[in-house]
Amino acid sequence: MSDSAAHAGAHAAHIDLEANDGAHARVFLDGAQVASWIPVGATDDRLFVSRNARYGAGQSIRGGIPICFPQFGATGALQQHGFARNSRWRVVRERNDADGAYAALALTDNDATRAMWPFAFHAELSVHVAGASLTVELSVTNTDGQPFDFTAALHPYFRVRDAYATRVCGLGETYYRDALQGGAEFREVRDQVTVLGEVDRVYFNTPDVLEMVEPHRTLRVEKRGFPDAVLWNPGSAGTARRADFADGDEYEMVCLEAGAIGTPVSLAPGAQWTGAQIMTAVANSN
Repeated sequence: MSDSAAHAGAHAAHIDLEANDGAHARVFLDGAQVASWIPVGATDDRLFVSRNARYGAGQSIRGGIPICFPQFGATGALQQHGFARNSRWRVVRERNDADGAYAALALTDNDATRAMWPFAFHAELSVHVAGASLTVELSVTNTDGQPFDFTAALHPYFRVRDAYATRVCGLGETYYRDALQGGAEFREVRDQVTVLGEVDRVYFNTPDVLEMVEPHRTLRVEKRGFPDAVLWNPGSAGTARRADFADGDEYEMVCLEAGAIGTPVSLAPGAQWTGAQIMTAVANSN
């Protein structure tokens, strides 16, 4: 696990998932946030966590896989990315067997959430680690008597050796909304997108399999139930204006996220929605 996640383990509630083959993940109860993932046979963490990250009640860890729900970004009336990442979740299931290590955490509406978003809901995040893969699945059930809409995303910070030498493959011919250009929309003309400084884009209706390619290894990122993908790096100015980033963090991370953003999810009373992101270390050479 990352040094930051290991250090935080002494004072923040978490669970460790250790598959029989040695693959490992750590999940913090605050935000149901996965903050460490080490595939089988690997020695380094594939998730980035800043050494300046904050832990504990009401905090969203700067790194790992925050949950954006029931709002992505600042696209509605709620706080940035909604309240799920700042809420305490509870563990509802755990198991470890031949298929790997698994845990599920739940968040149900309460007085605090209803004050921000006046609906009854039940959300579960399941985490499964085995072999070279980490699967994170978010499900939302409408337990209210009226329909509601939401946007959502899983927001992994992937650790890389050099963000500016990393390519994201598979986004060609899709359309994206560029937050750095006033939310204007463009068609992506490149199949291999490089991160050269700050980038903040929502790609709509993307392929369900993308790849993040470094010179020495590849990460396959699959999504299910999420139509969109987000590519984000704060750049040097972005890390400088956020106290929970450290200098230079922008070179060590790339966010490639699965999202339901362009078209909000609409749930009738009693209905359920599920989205998942499956991350697989395809190559891990030094």
